[in-house]
Amino acid sequence: MKKNFLLLIIIILIVSGLNFNSYNFIGKASENEWLSLSPMPTKRGEHGIAEFDGKIFVIGGQNENGNLDKNEVYDIATGTWSQKASMPTARSSFSIAVFQSKIYCFGGITGNIDNPELTSLTEVYDPITDEWEVKTSMPTARADLSANIVNDAIYLIGGKKFTGINPYYQQVNNNEVYFPGNDSWISKSPMFIPVFGYGSAVIEGKIYILGGARQFEEGGTATAVQFNQMYDPKIDAWRNLAAMPTAKSHGASGITIGITAPILIYYIGGMNHQGYSNTNYAYNIENNNWTIAEPLPIPRANMALARFDDVFFVIGGFDGNIWLDINEQYTPLEYGTILPKLSIISPENKIYPSNNVSLIISVNRATSWIGYSLDDKPNATTNGDKILVGLNDGSHKIIVYINDTFGNTICSNVTYFSVDTKPPTISVLSPENKTYRELDVHSTIIIDEPVSWLGYSLDGQETITIAGNITLAVLPEGSHCINFYATDVVGNTGNSETVFFNIAPFPILLILSLSLIIIIIIMGVYLVATRNKGKNKTKNTLKN
Repeated sequence: MKKNFLLLIIIILIVSGLNFNSYNFIGKASENEWLSLSPMPTKRGEHGIAEFDGKIFVIGGQNENGNLDKNEVYDIATGTWSQKASMPTARSSFSIAVFQSKIYCFGGITGNIDNPELTSLTEVYDPITDEWEVKTSMPTARADLSANIVNDAIYLIGGKKFTGINPYYQQVNNNEVYFPGNDSWISKSPMFIPVFGYGSAVIEGKIYILGGARQFEEGGTATAVQFNQMYDPKIDAWRNLAAMPTAKSHGASGITIGITAPILIYYIGGMNHQGYSNTNYAYNIENNNWTIAEPLPIPRANMALARFDDVFFVIGGFDGNIWLDINEQYTPLEYGTILPKLSIISPENKIYPSNNVSLIISVNRATSWIGYSLDDKPNATTNGDKILVGLNDGSHKIIVYINDTFGNTICSNVTYFSVDTKPPTISVLSPENKTYRELDVHSTIIIDEPVSWLGYSLDGQETITIAGNITLAVLPEGSHCINFYATDVVGNTGNSETVFFNIAPFPILLILSLSLIIIIIIMGVYLVATRNKGKNKTKNTLKN
């Protein structure tokens, strides 16, 4: 009985597991809601964070022990943490970006707590091989800046530099661009209003710089600002936008990219004039305005944010007293209200030379059901891509329907396509099955559809490509046979029936020769007759 019970439990678990999607351990929170997840192994703040392949890499940072080199990874699918190869240089307040499956770390603060130093180091981590390498350093050593990717370049903007005057740092306006393809740097138009500790995001190729801090006097206290600046790399120019509702710096920023939530830039937590903040602001670039979203559960700054499937993971930070290991998930505003994007990749609007055509679809997020209607027939359920088997020759149309995991139902555009498996029909009007008295024979053929290639074979010889009707010139006397071939625009090849014909030229020389002989004979007879007539006339004269 116990064995049967255990077997039943195992079967249930296996069957249940088949219904899990790849990332079922993402917390099932409602939109605009926070959820606590498994805490980070190491308490810290001012660290770098990057998402790659469903895993969140938390690198470096600092805590009460100083700057860190730790590289800890949170697996979204399992909700667990693991340790990876440490960063070669322990540091904090550096910038980080993922480009072509590698994680780039730029600049930051090194050294111990009592004697911090700025660095310009560029170190690159490969999550696939779990190895680090060193690349060309930033031209300017700085910290408290962000790395933003536009096309094939990484933009390192603003930040702070060492001044040698307590509290040692002041904002800079540098805009330096790194090209991973050739490991090189160039400088661009400087930041309009220099800040450090800002939030940033990229939308449609433009870089948005949110808030940040400034020291208005050397040696003075850093002050949070409300500025909202936008840089357009395409024209290398800056622009001011609607300011944040309140001044903030050293918070976490991220963007929902329109997969499952509207495109908004979020600035969460950080510091303001009152201290550590829990406010959560969302910026709409289309309307150029701000919305207040659900506050951060614990006010803090110097945390880091990663996005996966338009869900935010806000990890670590400092609350003014202690460094934190907090790992919280935020489900953004209107999450799940964005309709999925669905398209049919195959079939295309064209003619197919096969009765079996692939159905290939593209959808940008998870689905709970997929179906299709072929030629207005009732919907058929499919698990994804498939082969449409046994299609008749002629015109067809198909529509695909999906239900996403939020209950949204959409359909694709109608795709029209045709199937043509029949080869071209070739009718030969000339040559005919007869004897030709000329050595040159004109060919005339009719084909029932457009073709991409045409050719013929005479007397079983190699096929010759032609552009249309031709003259078969100077054919030898005797029997001949000919076949015509054609390939239509989708690749079907057909051939004509074999035509047999003869070449027997009219014997003109022989006739001319015989005619000449006859003429000669007639003339000879005429001359003889004329001579004999003359002789008889002479004899008669003599007798008289």
